[in-house]
Amino acid sequence: MLTQLQILNLILSSGDFSLVLDNNLTSDYFPDLKKEFIFLNKHYITYGQVPDQATFLKQFPEFELIEVKESVDYLLNELYREYNEKFLVVTFNKIRNLLMAGKTDEAMNLLNNSANEASVNRKMEAVNILSDISRYDSYIEKCHDFNKYYVTTGFRELDLALGGGIDRQNSYFVISARAGIGKTLIMVKFAAAAVAAGLNVGMYEGEMTVDKIAGRYDTLVSHISNSAITHGNIRVSNLYKNYLDNLNNSSSQGKFYILTRDMVPDNKITVNTLRSFVERYNLDMLLVDQLSLLDTEGHYRQSFEQMAEISKSLKNLQVQKRIPIVVASQQNRSSLESGDLAGTQNLSLSDRIGQDATEVIFLSKDDRLMKINIAKARDGYVKNLLTYEVDFDKGIFTYIPDEDEPDYDQIEQSVNEVKIGEGETVF
Repeated sequence: MLTQLQILNLILSSGDFSLVLDNNLTSDYFPDLKKEFIFLNKHYITYGQVPDQATFLKQFPEFELIEVKESVDYLLNELYREYNEKFLVVTFNKIRNLLMAGKTDEAMNLLNNSANEASVNRKMEAVNILSDISRYDSYIEKCHDFNKYYVTTGFRELDLALGGGIDRQNSYFVISARAGIGKTLIMVKFAAAAVAAGLNVGMYEGEMTVDKIAGRYDTLVSHISNSAITHGNIRVSNLYKNYLDNLNNSSSQGKFYILTRDMVPDNKITVNTLRSFVERYNLDMLLVDQLSLLDTEGHYRQSFEQMAEISKSLKNLQVQKRIPIVVASQQNRSSLESGDLAGTQNLSLSDRIGQDATEVIFLSKDDRLMKINIAKARDGYVKNLLTYEVDFDKGIFTYIPDEDEPDYDQIEQSVNEVKIGEGETVF
């Protein structure tokens, strides 16, 4: 309590409320003097200044005025230490109770989240972008090694429409469509492109077997008939065997791990399971097929609440691990009936998914034509509707341009070509 008392006295004597504002202090840090802090905060918000000592003592006549000589840094360190001490005691008691009740997954989730909620002494520090030009270093690095920042989707036109492809550190990418349209195939195509770029990719598959996903991957890479692979057509056996014998020969390619429900205890896949998946196999990209087939640690009355919690947890995982996460999500039936694919509100079960996502694409199919509608793209700037003729059996996608199609060669050159010195061009 002494530290709380010292800080409130320091604010009252100096009339300076910046200690609270700059360090984002809330009443949670003043459990023993909560009412006093709330009064100070409300007075400052209402009148733009700290109340004088007489006004404050009128409200709290038992409050002890003391002289404070300690430094602000010391007081903040002590305040955070006391906050964390109480926070951890409460958290570990909750974890113990959950473990005693046999709720191990809920206990693990609480343990993982507690690390993010623990407080650290970190003063607010904004950046003046007029004087801080350190971003030039990352700009030059992108000029020389663009693949360090983005990984291709496997679709040249989609990469350009997204502004470079999938952001390797900041992408929470949502693929949405009705059942049977091709979400899984597109997701595996993303994976194949990332593996070819040397990334370790992990995919949680909630419905299909490992062999079915592997067969789709094989078709996309080799263009051997998927129906022949799936149904065992002996006529492609030599071709398929040669492909598989040479599959793992390249030292530059990454790895592709598949996780299915039957590979974990209790057949239960939660976001914490996926966290363990990422850490155990050192994944550079995580694919989730699909959101509705994930489990939660808690219990929710409404499905949209459960989906919102799953999306929030996945977004937190993406931010913490700084790897792209690509998820498949169902599309609302009403959007199909209206023909409107333009908005993220067409994602099924929860608006939270669209809010969390950095990129959202909707897929639709008409016979051999697949349309990719880009509903959200943080860095996109070219167009929002792409059409491909697809040979689903051979895994071949042929782009069909519009009459007013932009010149993609010119766009690609403008994205990749940078003049960094007289007579020097970097691609």
